[in-house]
Amino acid sequence: MRSDKEIAAEALRRAAVNRKKKVSKKRLLYTISAAAASLAVIAGLSFFLPSVDGVSNVSPNAASATILSGSNIGGYVLIGVAGFVLGAAVTLFYIRTAKKD
Repeated sequence: MRSDKEIAAEALRRAAVNRKKKVSKKRLLYTISAAAASLAVIAGLSFFLPSVDGVSNVSPNAASATILSGSNIGGYVLIGVAGFVLGAAVTLFYIRTAKKD
């Protein structure tokens, strides 16, 4: 037979385990949401960036690669900055959620 202290300790241990499971599920949801948002941003930029470069006389099927074929360097800079910002944001989000143990 267990004493009252042992029963209370076991209940507290189970509550702690349940809290950790909930936090783990939330963290997984945040991570998946961040990855989905990142992919949405990348997909959105892939449709938006060809028009930023000023190439408008190209068919829509070929517009995705025109930013790399022109001599304008603005497209390269924009892609580099967007990639850096997106990578830094995802990295900081991951570090922040990993520290919340």
